[in-house]
Amino acid sequence: MSDKILVTGTSVREELLKPLVEAGFVVENPTNLLSEDELAAALADKAGYLLGGDEFATAKALQGAKKLKIIAFLGMGYQSFIDADAADRCGIAVTNTPGTLSNAVAEFTIGLLLNSTRRIHQYALAYSEGNSGKEEKQRDLANLHVGIVGLGGIGTRIAEILRWGINCPVSYFSRTRKPAEEARLGLTYRPLDELSESVDVLIVMTPGNNETRGLIGRRQFDRFRPGLILINSARAEIIDPTALLDALLSGKLGYAAFDGFYEQAEIAAAAKLLIPTRLMITGHIASLTSDARDAMANRAVASIINMIKSGKDPYRVR
Repeated sequence: MSDKILVTGTSVREELLKPLVEAGFVVENPTNLLSEDELAAALADKAGYLLGGDEFATAKALQGAKKLKIIAFLGMGYQSFIDADAADRCGIAVTNTPGTLSNAVAEFTIGLLLNSTRRIHQYALAYSEGNSGKEEKQRDLANLHVGIVGLGGIGTRIAEILRWGINCPVSYFSRTRKPAEEARLGLTYRPLDELSESVDVLIVMTPGNNETRGLIGRRQFDRFRPGLILINSARAEIIDPTALLDALLSGKLGYAAFDGFYEQAEIAAAAKLLIPTRLMITGHIASLTSDARDAMANRAVASIINMIKSGKDPYRVR
């Protein structure tokens, strides 16, 4: 009997799953969002799992998956979708798809940044409502000092665009200092507190996990320059929501843009009152390009084949 592969979500085109079929696997691709119990049932007889949906692979969902050898996560931040410790205990390998979405997310982040510095969304709405003529002067991005929190693949691509395309000064904070990138791009490394108080714009591009939850909190907000622009294309929870709302309401923050937001109803309700004059929110769509999604799918499919056939894959993270 052929091994079965579960593929979740709707972003992987059927054509890109053909290598799995050609390798002798049977592919199942439910398009609905699976509950914990539904995921557990679906994984019970699967050898591979391409996680491309919004479900969370809990310990309960994984412990009954006795045949499962690999979870191929479609993206980078697998910790937000997989109980990685449970996967380890169950002997299930985890892979991700580094480098495949860097350009898409970087471009989208620059779009959020340009909107935030020039208030494009706000003024377009005003014009459509017949309220133009009240626009205020903004700043050239080239004359703003930009800070980046997290200089991984996406953060580095953002820095390249800012330095080579716009020529603005860029500083960064990262868990690991990157001397080669400092020399190549003319970046300045600063500890997080120092970065917070020295820049006009702060871009958050670090992985979302338990270690980074609340990384940007009141301590950093108290150091921000008045009118600072905050861009977050990573996980909302990296930024403390109460500190964020207080800074927006008090005027300490000039503008904030998020791709994906907090799930707490009270936070979301308060935030809506600030759109579009102080805040912009999109629905976690930074990587939503056909180029990025196809590249992620191709890599995830290859990882499944590699792990089941040989037990090895260069993109294994657990």
